[in-house]
Amino acid sequence: MFSSITVAPALDETSPKSSLPWVWVGFFFAAAFFVIEVLFVAMELDEASINLFLTLISIGGWIYWLVCIHRFHKILAELSNGRYPIAPGEAAGRHIIPFYNLVWIFKWPAEMSNYINQRGRVKMINGYLIGAVLLFALLARFVDGAIGLAFLFAATLYISAKLKNHVAEVKGVDPNRLPPLPDPEMFGGRNTAAASNPAPVMNEPTPPTVEW
Repeated sequence: MFSSITVAPALDETSPKSSLPWVWVGFFFAAAFFVIEVLFVAMELDEASINLFLTLISIGGWIYWLVCIHRFHKILAELSNGRYPIAPGEAAGRHIIPFYNLVWIFKWPAEMSNYINQRGRVKMINGYLIGAVLLFALLARFVDGAIGLAFLFAATLYISAKLKNHVAEVKGVDPNRLPPLPDPEMFGGRNTAAASNPAPVMNEPTPPTVEW
C-alpha cells in the first residue's frame, strides 16, 4: 500500500533556496490553548465564549502545521531538483481529505525518511513511527487540545531538525561545528614585528668639557 522512493546514490542534490519554517511557533498555540483552559476552570468563564477561542486556536495551530509541512516538501523538491515524488501542495492538501488523511500522515513521513536515509548524510527514524506520533497527536486533541498540539509540533520539530542537518551536509557545513578560534598572531603581530626589529637607540651628545 505504501510505496517508497528509490534514490540513486549518485543523484546530485542542490542547496535549497527556501528556509525551514519556525516550528517552535507552534508551541505558542499549545501554550495558549492550555492557558485558556486554566482560566476557564479558575475564573468560571462562559463556556460558549471559551469554546470559540479554543476552536480558533486549534484551527490556527492546524493551519500553521500545514504551512510547515508545505515548506518541508518545498525544500525537498529544491534539494532533489524536482525529483521528489510529493509536491508541496499535495503534501499539505491531502491532510484535509476525510479518512484518507489517516493514511497520509503515515505515507509522507515514510517517503521523507526513506529519502534522507538513502542519501546517507543523516540518520532518521522510520517514518511510520513518526506517523504513529502524528496520529496520536490528532487523536489526543479530542481529549485535550493543548496536548494534541504539543505532540504534533514536537514530532514536526524532530523532522525539521533532521532536514536542517541534511541541508547543512549538502552545503558542506556542520551545524554543530563552532567557528574557528581567532589567530593569536592577529593581536601579537605588531608586537612581534617590533621585537624582531627593535628601534635604533639614539645616543645623546656628550656636553663639551670646560678646563679651568
